[in-house]
Amino acid sequence: MTTLAIFGGSGRLGAAVARRMARDYSLLIGYCGSADRAGALAAELQEAGCRAVARRVDLRDGAAVQSFLAEAAALDDGLGGVVSASGARFPICALTDATEQQFREVIDIEVIGTFNVLRHAVPLLRAQGGGPIVLFLTTAVARAMEFDGLNAVPKAAITMMLRQVVREAGRDNVRVNGVAPGIIEARRFENIAALPPLARQMVEECIRNTPLPRLGRPAEVAALVAYLLSAEAGYVNGQIIGIDGGYAC
Repeated sequence: MTTLAIFGGSGRLGAAVARRMARDYSLLIGYCGSADRAGALAAELQEAGCRAVARRVDLRDGAAVQSFLAEAAALDDGLGGVVSASGARFPICALTDATEQQFREVIDIEVIGTFNVLRHAVPLLRAQGGGPIVLFLTTAVARAMEFDGLNAVPKAAITMMLRQVVREAGRDNVRVNGVAPGIIEARRFENIAALPPLARQMVEECIRNTPLPRLGRPAEVAALVAYLLSAEAGYVNGQIIGIDGGYAC
């Protein structure tokens, strides 16, 4: 059994991916600031008879990312795939109302972090004959949401990195695809009426403009990731697949 390295595995979507993939892979679950959630997830999966280990990794630290992926490659039958579901917490506000520090933080975590993931994952997969990488983006790369700039701008940069690596690593059977969720059920959206005004306005506007007028479910996102990791998706490469109820149409 090969190992799936999941960055951001302690988050709502990363955890859903881990639960979905635990029967098909050994899991190395990466977290940065949520040790309790990551440890509980690993323990839950171990109790279910799966192999799962949680490790702290800061995506901004290239050496830490390299070490994390090397550990995944050394487990069981090697590195079978990589999922980057990590993301920065960001304020919901007009882009020009953000501070320089807030902007730098999301760029460091998401853009530099994804660069570090790709920089170290591609050579490992190439050496093993190839494999899939799935990057988490946002539906806002296709259709902007008001007050969502600190989420959308770094994801736009990640989109271009994805396309670049597809062109450069495809000949080595390394596939890179993206999933672009809309508003997905999460702790911060459990009570929309209680959200701060701008956040409530953004979520309500998104739902009004979505042909399927509801929040997405983490399990639905995990199912799409599972497909992109599978052999059935062996000719799917360089795609950014929206899972947003049709918002971006």
